[in-house]
Amino acid sequence: MLRSLILVCCLLASVVEAGKEPMVIIISMDGVSHNMAENLSLTAFKRMEKFGIKADHMIPVYQSTTYPAHVSMATGVYPNRHGILHNHFIDTQQGRFSYDADANWIEVPPIWVLAEQQGIKSAVFFWVGSETDWHGVGASYRKAPFDPNIKEEQKIEQILKWVDMDKVNRPRLIMSYWDGTDDLGHIDGPESPRVSQQLRRQNKLLQDLITAIDVREAWGHLTLIVVSDHGMAEVNNYINLEQLLRISGIPAEISAGPAVAHIFLQADDIEQAKDFLSKQEHLAVYTKKDLPDAFHLNHPSRTGDIVVTTAAPNMFSSFGQPKGMHGYRPETPDMWGIFYALGAAVVPRKIGPVHQVDIAPTIANILGIEMPDDTEGRVIKLGE
Repeated sequence: MLRSLILVCCLLASVVEAGKEPMVIIISMDGVSHNMAENLSLTAFKRMEKFGIKADHMIPVYQSTTYPAHVSMATGVYPNRHGILHNHFIDTQQGRFSYDADANWIEVPPIWVLAEQQGIKSAVFFWVGSETDWHGVGASYRKAPFDPNIKEEQKIEQILKWVDMDKVNRPRLIMSYWDGTDDLGHIDGPESPRVSQQLRRQNKLLQDLITAIDVREAWGHLTLIVVSDHGMAEVNNYINLEQLLRISGIPAEISAGPAVAHIFLQADDIEQAKDFLSKQEHLAVYTKKDLPDAFHLNHPSRTGDIVVTTAAPNMFSSFGQPKGMHGYRPETPDMWGIFYALGAAVVPRKIGPVHQVDIAPTIANILGIEMPDDTEGRVIKLGE
C-alpha cells in the first residue's frame, strides 16, 4: 500500500487533481541544522529527499534568530525592510519590542495577509506575526496566543482538521511552528545526544503527518514544505557588553542579541564609544552609516548608532552561559537551516542553497498569490 502511495505521489507531482485547488502546508522546525541530513534514521526526511526536493541548505537572514527569520520567510524581505531585527529590539519612536504579539510591528504584509486579501483562506498554528491582525487583516484560522506547552501532536491534529474541511471553508495555506531542536541545542550544545533524540521525535511526528496525507491521497494537490529558522553553533566565550560600557563610562542604551548588539548613544559619544569597543577582543564595530549593505540591518528607527557584532564561539550575554547559540552571519555553515518539499508542485531532485526570503515568493507561486513588486526573494524552482 505504501509503495503504491509513493508511486502516486511521484506520478502526480506536477498535476493538480480535478476539482482540487493547490494547497501548501509549511512546517518550521526551530533550530534544526542542515547537517542533520546525514542521519539515515530520519526516515520522514529521507522520504522527502528521495521523492521530493532537498536543498543543500537554507541561508538565514542576519541575525539568525527566530523572530527575524520567521518574518523574513513570511514576507520575502530582509529584516531592514520588515523591521523585526531580533526577538527584541529598540525603536526610537515606538519603544521596546520584546517577543511582542502585535503584528503591526511588521512593516510589510506577511504571506497569510496577502492570501486573505486575494481571496485565499489561510490557517496559522503559531508563526511569528500571526497572533493578531496585520492592519486589520489576519488568517481565517489561527491559534493564539503562543503556548510552548502545546506539542506537535495537537498541531498535527488541527492541521488535518483544516485539510479535511469542505472546499468552501478549507484554507489553502497552512503554516505551523514546531519545537525543532532549539531548546536542547542551547542547553546541551548542537552535538548532544538529547538533540539527536529530539530530532528523531520531530522526524516521527513529521512521518505521522506524511502518513496522514498518504491516507487522504492528497498529494495530487497538496505540497508540504519543511524548513528551519537557523542552525546552532557551540559557544564558550561570553561577552558582557553592559559591563564593558560601564567600564568606559559612556552612557548608552543597549539592545543585544547573541551575535549583534545595537547601541544607542548621545551624538557626542558615538566616536568615543566606537573607539573604545573597537579595542576589545572578538568585536567588530560599525557606526550606523558604515554598516555593510549585505547585513540588511540598517533600519531608520531600529538600528543603533553603533552596531557591534561577534562570531562563534563568542556571544553577547549578560546572564547565563548556554553551550549552543545562533544569530551569527549567514555565511556561517553552523547557521544554515533546512529546506525540503514534497507533493503536487514538486519534481524530485536535489537543488543548491536557497534563502529564507525565497520562501514567501515560492508559496505565492504555488497558490497563485501576487507578491508586492519590491519583494526581495525569488521563487524556488520546484517543478519542471
